[in-house]
Amino acid sequence: MMLFKKKVLLSLCLSLVLAVLAGCNNGAKNESASNGGVDYPKRPITLVIPYAAGGSADIQARLVGESLQKQLGQAVNVVAMPGGAGATGMNSVKGSKADGYTIIMTAVGPSTLTPNANNVGYDVTKDFYPIAQVSEAPYGLAVNSDSKIETLEELLEFAKKNPGKATYGTTGAGLHQHVVMSDFLNKIEGTNMEHIPFGGGAEAVSALLGNHVTASANTISEITPHEESGSLNILAVTTDERLADLPDVPTFKELGYDLIGQGAWFGFMAPKDTPEEIVNILDESIKNALEDDTVKKQFENAGLPIKYLNSEDFTEKVKEENEKNAKVIQSLK
Repeated sequence: MMLFKKKVLLSLCLSLVLAVLAGCNNGAKNESASNGGVDYPKRPITLVIPYAAGGSADIQARLVGESLQKQLGQAVNVVAMPGGAGATGMNSVKGSKADGYTIIMTAVGPSTLTPNANNVGYDVTKDFYPIAQVSEAPYGLAVNSDSKIETLEELLEFAKKNPGKATYGTTGAGLHQHVVMSDFLNKIEGTNMEHIPFGGGAEAVSALLGNHVTASANTISEITPHEESGSLNILAVTTDERLADLPDVPTFKELGYDLIGQGAWFGFMAPKDTPEEIVNILDESIKNALEDDTVKKQFENAGLPIKYLNSEDFTEKVKEENEKNAKVIQSLK
């Protein structure tokens, strides 16, 4: 009888162990399924920025990176690799193993301007897998209020009637504001505005405030304070719809102009052969981060307008902008 009881007890113990193991296995399967069947990530992720630390790319990378750490359970280490107008960081990630453990927070410049201006060793549409767009800072075209120019049409009319006198400033030759404005102006017959490049947005705005240029194309955050003070008049913005903060300022689109870009965007990319399942995990995690109220507030406080695009839409956008920007950049040489 004692032997029988021992056998029954042993059988019950074995059944319990098998049940626990089965439960763990099912849990592992469910977790694997939630990650697209991929056991990722299993170790820290390196997030490269192709700029010096402290700028807007660094801020965005760290804000999103902190959320990714919480969601994915692995450290996300932000590494700054400045140089070559973004080419140094882009080439470093291009040459990394396509396993999702090295990704980059890039922007419109290193992606679609730098490689079209010079032979820098990569093609964004061939060497990278876009994961998700994170933000986009729209541009505005402004004039000094003393000019008495009230509308975009008045500015264009001034340029036509005063050949050689109308000028516009941007953050630099060959940079995105210049490319967008150059394409816009080249499509308007009889309009000739000389481009004046500056060493950054602040310098371009200062020149406009001092009446050293007729107009200037800048990110909205750089010119809105001066519009509010009455020093500048913003004639049009590059967004599809009017901005909530500037309800009286029309868009280029509603005025009948189709621009090749809407603003300075930032987004995540991976080496081209990264598995789709891993990209999907990162894309979904980035989306979750940008929907988090704390992250949204941090972006707002930093003056960074969130504009999320999933991997598919971001890939299409990068392809289209790369083609358009390449044509304009070649025409500027």
